[in-house]
Amino acid sequence: MNSSSFLGPDPPRKSRTAQLRVISTLFLLFSVAIGAVITIHPLYLEQFLVAPELVGLVAALSSLSGMLFSLPTGILADRFSRKRLLTAFFLLLAAVLLAFFLNTSLYALIVLQLLFGMAMAPAWVISEAVVKDISPSDQRGEFRSVYGTFANAGLFIGPVIGGLLADRFALRTPYIFAVMLLLASLTFIIKLTDNARQNSRVAAQAVSHHEDLRALLKEFGQQRELIVLELCTAALFFWYSARWVFGPLFLDRLGYSPFVIGLWIAVSAAPYLFFQIPLGRLADRRGKTRLICLGFVVAAIFIIPLGFLQTLPSLFVTIFVISVGTTLVEPLIEARVADIVPQERYGAYAGLFEFAKTFGVMLGPVCSALFVFLFGITYSFIPAVFFFFLAFALFLRSRQSLCSGVSLKGRNW
Repeated sequence: MNSSSFLGPDPPRKSRTAQLRVISTLFLLFSVAIGAVITIHPLYLEQFLVAPELVGLVAALSSLSGMLFSLPTGILADRFSRKRLLTAFFLLLAAVLLAFFLNTSLYALIVLQLLFGMAMAPAWVISEAVVKDISPSDQRGEFRSVYGTFANAGLFIGPVIGGLLADRFALRTPYIFAVMLLLASLTFIIKLTDNARQNSRVAAQAVSHHEDLRALLKEFGQQRELIVLELCTAALFFWYSARWVFGPLFLDRLGYSPFVIGLWIAVSAAPYLFFQIPLGRLADRRGKTRLICLGFVVAAIFIIPLGFLQTLPSLFVTIFVISVGTTLVEPLIEARVADIVPQERYGAYAGLFEFAKTFGVMLGPVCSALFVFLFGITYSFIPAVFFFFLAFALFLRSRQSLCSGVSLKGRNW
């Protein structure tokens, strides 16, 4: 299959690489903005809600709205201009973050949490579709890893900036910083090649074969491999949400400042910067299954003691090793999805997998909040361990049938 819907028929690799630089830089800035916010957002929510378990439940609202909007956005991304959709969601997210900065009402907070997910999740959906479009078939792991490295560089830089701003000025200052950065990043959206004309032709073909959402879900349900990868994705983002929501609250309970919290989140993103591109290249040559399995096992084992640690060195080392494990998993799942799905359905399948991500991000705070309510915040990360081992078991169980199937002969799996 070729990757023509975004750049036109058979674009040269130089054009693909140039577009990869643009989309990667755009989401570097996007991730810096989000990283600055997630460092202090749980502490911000706690000002309204007091109890950490309530923070987890309210934090899940953004994931609920993101989950509901991810699949429709993926379908829209296959039919309309991705530049226009990205611009709209960037502007909406900037408006929501400004409202967070100004807000003093609990009721308004609930609405803003819903809008937060409604704006943020579709942006990731569209970016993943763009990356799949521009990736040559023999470099999908590498292209996705380059994009992922830039995005995670933002999640490395952003928390440090957010924590520093919260320490030096006020807890809400990172929201203003994020708004300014999102508005500045619109200049990179302009540099993206507009896919409106190509997508209109793709949509005409897609409508004849996939007339509605039901047809897409039926197609997805017939592919066991994709179902397994979707479950693995949900488990992965279950952990991310537990870390994002309860990590800052846990460290705050230990007496650490927002700046230290930002450093801890930054350390959790560091392995993506150092290892994601080399691992993507390795997976393109050697296959992805073993690395994905190894990643789940390493991460699950080191999550177990995390909530019982107190010293900064042990907290930093443990979160770093956990993230090494998840670095083995996330980009390789995305690359494998690009191997399987038809090129003209990249947007729709990006929406399906964003649905899995937001479902995991929604379920993580809810399940962790239950453990916090029953056992205390020390146990907030334990549910992620169960989900990781469950994903690992399902992945191993499906591997034999997937690898022995005729459809997978000769594929780099």
